[in-house]
Amino acid sequence: MTLRLTPDVLAAAYDFLRHTPPFKGWRLPESDEIAFHVVRDPPIHADFGVDNDGGPLIRVSATCNGHTITLLQSMAHEIVHLRQHLIGAKDAHGASFKRMAKAVCAAHGFDIKVF
Repeated sequence: MTLRLTPDVLAAAYDFLRHTPPFKGWRLPESDEIAFHVVRDPPIHADFGVDNDGGPLIRVSATCNGHTITLLQSMAHEIVHLRQHLIGAKDAHGASFKRMAKAVCAAHGFDIKVF
C-alpha cells in the first residue's frame, strides 16, 4: 500500500518540516502561502517553482513518492529550493544548496547522496 498524496498531505508534510531544525530558523512562509500540487510525472520526485502570480509552488510526484520517508525527503529538498528563492540564491544545486542540504540531512537522517 502506498501513501495517498493530496495537496493537504503535502501542506502537512511542509508544516511538520517547517517546525523542525534547521527549517524553523529560516523564516519560511506559512503553508497557506504556498501552492501544493500532486503530479504523476515519473522523471521528477518533486520540484519548486513559482506560479503565474509569482507565488511559491511545490509539486510532488505521486509516481515517485509512495512512502512517508520519501515524501518528507522530497519535501525537504524542495524547501531548500524555496529558501534559495527567498534569499535570492540562483545556484540551484550549487554551494548554497549543498550547505543547506548538509544541515537538513544531518538533522533528519536523510542520505546526502540521494538528497
